[in-house]
Amino acid sequence: MKEGKVGAKIRLVEVIPITKSLGEPLTYFAIGSLKVGQVVRVPLRKKRVPAVVVSVRNAREAKSGLRTASYSLKKISKRDALDAFLPQAVIALAETLATYYATSTGAILANILPKFIEDDPTLLGNKPSVKRNSETNSITREPLVLQMDTEERFGQYRSIIRQNFARQSSVVFVVPSPEEAVRAYDLLSKGISEYTFLLSSLNKKKEQTESWQKAMETKHPILFITTPLGITFDRADLNTYILERENSRVYRSMTRPFIHTKNLLLALVQITKRELILGDSLLSIESLLREKEGKYGESSPIKWRFTAAEASIVDMKIKRSEDDEVTEKPFEVLSPELQALIKKALADKTGIFLFGARKGLSPMTICGDCGAILPCPTCGAPVVLHKKGQENTYLCHKCGAKRSAETRCDVCDSWKLNPIGIGTELIAKEVKRIFPLARISVLDKDHASTRAKAKKTIQDFQELGGVLIGTEMVFTHLEKVSYVGIVSLDALFSLPDFGAEERIFYLVSRLREISEKLVIIQTRNIGKEILGWSAQGNIIDFYKREIEERETFSYPPFSLFIKVEFKGHNVLKERFAEWNPEFTRNAMIIRLKRERWPDEKLSKQLSLLPPSFLIKVDPESII
Repeated sequence: MKEGKVGAKIRLVEVIPITKSLGEPLTYFAIGSLKVGQVVRVPLRKKRVPAVVVSVRNAREAKSGLRTASYSLKKISKRDALDAFLPQAVIALAETLATYYATSTGAILANILPKFIEDDPTLLGNKPSVKRNSETNSITREPLVLQMDTEERFGQYRSIIRQNFARQSSVVFVVPSPEEAVRAYDLLSKGISEYTFLLSSLNKKKEQTESWQKAMETKHPILFITTPLGITFDRADLNTYILERENSRVYRSMTRPFIHTKNLLLALVQITKRELILGDSLLSIESLLREKEGKYGESSPIKWRFTAAEASIVDMKIKRSEDDEVTEKPFEVLSPELQALIKKALADKTGIFLFGARKGLSPMTICGDCGAILPCPTCGAPVVLHKKGQENTYLCHKCGAKRSAETRCDVCDSWKLNPIGIGTELIAKEVKRIFPLARISVLDKDHASTRAKAKKTIQDFQELGGVLIGTEMVFTHLEKVSYVGIVSLDALFSLPDFGAEERIFYLVSRLREISEKLVIIQTRNIGKEILGWSAQGNIIDFYKREIEERETFSYPPFSLFIKVEFKGHNVLKERFAEWNPEFTRNAMIIRLKRERWPDEKLSKQLSLLPPSFLIKVDPESII
């Protein structure tokens, strides 16, 4: 480094590379002026990657340290100093989430920034962010909840958007999937289409870039509708975030660091002091508890009775003869009641949707001797029975591993393995047997592996009618259907998981919501209160029972689980002994009081684990 005038201009620049593989701060040197928040490109592993500047200091201040350093600093050239600035709120958000999810700040940034921003950071704008009125306000606004049916809820959203526009404020509206983003645009843009912008992965990169740019440059307040893809969008006049379908499982990312969009927004509004509204037909147990505790407010009075299509429960365990004699039913996929409904739908040339909780023939296999669930030998998740050609095979839907159908119980070595539950393949096979002339289509990941195939399946069904069989994928693609048959939810009751019954209640409620006329619920668990409550839309009794049980057993939301999945030899026991971990076949589970997280010491220990360990903070399931 040169002394004199040039030396005086040399700066030590600490940056955070925006990359999933390495996100810890690195130090470079630069000649001239760089500012905190500025985006630069830095040399890293024979590549040039985007990075954000987090500190700048004069090299003379650290001269002695530089002379004794065992490495030489690389330079940030003038051409790599981009005319782009990342909002300080986004940097603070990434630092907060890095501690929460036990990862690096750079890994968080790489996950929450759109890919087109990484490719062209100038889309962020060329001015350093300044504290806005909302951020200088020291009072944190409590999140607001909105629980009512979809039509009424969107009416409330339109009112909230108009109020923000009147106050010269913009709104970011977040939905779980691209298809729901298009639907939200159609419902919310009427009368304000020139100020409404849509961002989703359905659009090409050029269209995404143009939408982002126009939304940034429009002087009038805007409505920005996006999937989690565009959640870091920022404007000086942005005042309100709305998280639609707050209880959707889609908000949990499927890749590390396994961020939940709701946690991201809760952290972001803490930093920016903006407003957050959480909306759904049925809010999560956690959000309802926070409202009861006074930590969340009401955007509008909560509706504790869910009104939707009429639902009828059919007991699949017993049958009655003409003289009212009760006998045990043999196993059947479709009850007489559901067969009659299918027949009526076909005769009326209207559609009927049949729901199966899982793909395949049978979603779970249980040992008839010891009761153990047959797991995947690789990751431990329950395996699903599929028919491949003329043979049956077990397939793990979590990691893709296969297991021979000629296998024994891992616990007691018994051959007595009983497939239970009804998958989409078995439903389609039975419908075809009873209604050989019916038009049958299947909507699941096996039959509709791409969005284009799923869209085509739904379009053909809506135009031609017939029988559509599918999984939860239907919520993304199908708005309304005349009739719904819930063929089997029973496999979900067998899951030894704290969230199983909440998921069942939510599934039934959503299926009742998309049905226009009637829902039939088949079950061999007729005595379960949750089925009656979900068929009646009785949210309050379900909530009271569920929250009481979770508090008794210290389940979320009263506690927080940290799950560390691993393969092979377990080296975690001693390292994490002070947190009293529990161990399953392929995972370590740590349970903490929710208010104790994030624990900086534990977070640091977890972040030091190699990539072969999958860390999931506050996972949906611990099995």
